[in-house]
Amino acid sequence: MKRHFLSIVASCVLLLAVATSASAAGFALYEWSARGNALGGTLVGRADDPSAVAYNPAGLTQLDGTHISAGVSLAAPYTQVETINPATGVSTTTSSEDAVFPIPHFYVTHRINDKWAVGFGEYSRFGLGFGYDKDDFPGANNVYDAKIITLSLNPNVAYKITDNLSAAIGLEYVYVDVAIEKTLGSPLATSKLTGSGDGVALTAGLHYKLDKWRFGVGYHSQAKVDATGETKISTPASTMKLDTKSSIVLPDMISLGVTYYPIEELSIELAAVNTRWSTYRNFDITLETPGADTIVRQPKDWDDVWRVSIGAEYDINDNWTVRGSYAFDEAPENAKYVDYMIPAEDRHLIGAGVGYSIDNWTVDLAYTYIIAESVDYDDSVAPGVLDGKSKNGVTHIGALTVSYAF
Repeated sequence: MKRHFLSIVASCVLLLAVATSASAAGFALYEWSARGNALGGTLVGRADDPSAVAYNPAGLTQLDGTHISAGVSLAAPYTQVETINPATGVSTTTSSEDAVFPIPHFYVTHRINDKWAVGFGEYSRFGLGFGYDKDDFPGANNVYDAKIITLSLNPNVAYKITDNLSAAIGLEYVYVDVAIEKTLGSPLATSKLTGSGDGVALTAGLHYKLDKWRFGVGYHSQAKVDATGETKISTPASTMKLDTKSSIVLPDMISLGVTYYPIEELSIELAAVNTRWSTYRNFDITLETPGADTIVRQPKDWDDVWRVSIGAEYDINDNWTVRGSYAFDEAPENAKYVDYMIPAEDRHLIGAGVGYSIDNWTVDLAYTYIIAESVDYDDSVAPGVLDGKSKNGVTHIGALTVSYAF
């Protein structure tokens, strides 16, 4: 009986090793507006619509009056994972289940006077969603369903230092919600972790105008999220629940953008985002087991990464605007610790979209096609991960934003 109990606790710990890695990391999200999606996130130098709250709040001084903007991105990820049976050498390919994940955004901005402007935003900086059929997926002992949702609430204040230079600072409240499921040697025995927590980060920005050029810097600081949750172990014979807790550090991010206007109707921006995942070296988990807490220390050893993008926008006339972009997004994971919750290596993003304006209304539409490079799992020591690779990873993202200016 004691050995049985300890084996279940060990399985629970392995689950947490997977879950917390993804809840602190997962995929960074940049889908903060339909226009931003179409432009590959190149709104750091432009920063001239309400989504500047997320991309570069210093740009708020460019907006007159009051603006309200709301919308959603709909992400449909797909991947296949090839696993190799260590006993027989036979490979099995499993496809992820079809699913669509909404990523909402909302902004309101107000120009107080010639010098001051304020803005508030709701958006998501991190998130993940994947699922596999636990009965058919050989890697289900690692994970077969994962959903990680984050929500940022971000007020900012911007000040126009000179006619050309503006600065901004803000506070970001970050909420994280996690649900992770895995099997325990059999589809009849499962473990499900649910947890949530919150933390606070700082945001800042700089924006500078020079003739046909625009320069921007945006910043999100680290956010420490103290999370609590519950792990439910279910077998045909019994059910057990264990309280869990952990601290999750979301990394700081700095964005840079340079925009050039060769003619009034055309703008081209080159932007880059550096995410400091090198701060994510280890992660400690506390599992509240009967009698005494169990602390699990895990190495992660991730790398700093860059996301580089170029986006162009052309005003056809007073009503219609067309946009296009390309972005390259590095993956931070160490090959030694990769698992099935992040079945993607470096990513290539191709974006396109249109905007239509009439009177005080603007409607933006965008589509992004994401191609994920393959992950090699042969060197991974993550629990439950078999030799093999991910393949055919793609994500379709459609987005809509509706804005009104007072």
